[in-house]
Amino acid sequence: MEYGNNKKKSKMTETNIQLGTSFETIAPDAKAWVYTSNAEFTNEQLADIEKYGDVFLSQWDSHGKRVKGNIQVLHNRFIAIFADTEGDTMCGRAQDSSVKFIKELEQIISATLMDRMLIAYNANGTIATLPFTQLRAKIANGEVSKTSNFYNGMIKTKEEFLSSWETPIEGSWL
Repeated sequence: MEYGNNKKKSKMTETNIQLGTSFETIAPDAKAWVYTSNAEFTNEQLADIEKYGDVFLSQWDSHGKRVKGNIQVLHNRFIAIFADTEGDTMCGRAQDSSVKFIKELEQIISATLMDRMLIAYNANGTIATLPFTQLRAKIANGEVSKTSNFYNGMIKTKEEFLSSWETPIEGSWL
C-alpha cells in the first residue's frame, strides 16, 4: 500500500493512518500522547506501524475492560495515541503498556520516538526537528522564526491536542 497517496485530511492536520476507534467518537477528556520521529516514516515503517498498532489496540485493557483507543500517524512524522476510558480512570498498567508498545515499535521500525527533548516545527511547509537545547540559539540567529508553528508533544488530552498541538512558538511554553 502506498501510504503517501492515501492521506486523509482532518480539519486540524494531515493524517496518514488512523487505527482503532473513530477519532470523532473519542471523548474530549481522553488521554493523549504524541511521539515525534526524527525523520519521515517510510512506506515500510508505516506498514509496520499499522500492523503492530492494530495488534496493540486489540489487546489494550484497563481495569479488565478494552480501552477505546485510537492511533494516528500525522504528517508522516508523529504517532498519536488516544485512550478513552469512558469516565473510568486508566490504570497504570494500561498506561505502561502504551509506553512499552512505543518502545517496541522504535525497535521494529528503527526510529527514535521516545526522545522528549526533540522539538518539531514547521519550517516553510516542511517539518523540521532539532534538540530543545538548540532552539533558542536558532531563534536568536534567525534560523527559526518565533511565528513558526511547533508541534507540542506535552499535550495530555484530546481537547489539548485539538486546541494546542500545532501552535506558534511565540507565546508557548518554549
